[in-house]
Formats: sequence, structure tokens, C-alpha cells
Amino acid sequence: MQQPEADSEIEEEHLLNFVVNSLDEELAIDLGDDVKVTTETLYEVLAGASAGGTSINHVCETTGDSPHANTVRGHLTEQFELDSVEAVGDTLLQRDALA
Repeated sequence: MQQPEADSEIEEEHLLNFVVNSLDEELAIDLGDDVKVTTETLYEVLAGASAGGTSINHVCETTGDSPHANTVRGHLTEQFELDSVEAVGDTLLQRDALA
């Protein structure tokens, strides 16, 4: 009997939600009251770029509901230093891969 193929769209959505939730727990962003973009949106773009091996620019240009790439990069660089984001990402991957 042949195993049914997994629905890759559902798997991608679950993975994206997992990554976004993990990042949100470990790297809270204070966007302020007057900012229209959400933390979830910023992390979705970042996770999409990372998972796709592409850039924030590419994700923002090819996804209809994404904010402008400069908006995403601006908020992320205002909040974090690259080294701290990489360290948290590495820790999350190691922790969750070993769990």
C-alpha cells in the first residue's frame, strides 16, 4: 500500500508558524503604537527569506501582502544587532532539533 503524500502547503504553513512563534518568544520587538506593520509580519518575511535562501527584498517583492523591504529591514536593524539574532536563531534550531 502506498503512503499518501504530505500536503507541502500545510507543512510550510505549520513550519512558518512555528518559526514565527519561536522568534516572537525569544526576540520580542517593540514597534510602538504608530507602526502599521506587525511583529508577526516582520518575522514571516525574515523566515521566508531564510527558508527560501533568498533576500528580504525578494520576499517583499514577490508576496502581495508584504510591507516594503526597507520597512522590514529598518525595524529589524533598529531592534537587533545581527550577531544577537544569529545567536538566538542558532540556539532555537539546536534546542528544537534536539528536543
